[in-house]
Amino acid sequence: MDLEISRLKSLLHALALYGEARGRLLQIEAQEAGSRFSGVLVIAALLSGSLLCAWILAVPALVWLIAESQGWLWYWVALSAAAVHLFFGFLFLVTLLFKLRRLKVFEETFHQFQRDREWLSRTPPQN
Repeated sequence: MDLEISRLKSLLHALALYGEARGRLLQIEAQEAGSRFSGVLVIAALLSGSLLCAWILAVPALVWLIAESQGWLWYWVALSAAAVHLFFGFLFLVTLLFKLRRLKVFEETFHQFQRDREWLSRTPPQN
């Protein structure tokens, strides 16, 4: 009876140590993922703000200047400017999606869980 209790305590102790180690790894990777996500979000916010300010200030003036200097109708110039903005917006969207696809989070935690599953499948049960 004492041997079974001792084994149970040893198993619980090992499980507690295992959970603590995995928890610490998860905590480290969560901090790393947070810093990466915040960096991407800051860049996206700065990009959006810069584009919006530039658009609000420059486009109406440029539309007027081009239409006046070339003798074109202002709405054709405005539509052309909109097409250019959409093109650059598409390029920025593709760049952002590329960066998000390359972003790896909790990779080491998943790798360690996979190694643990492989080890458990190789280890024969003990009676």
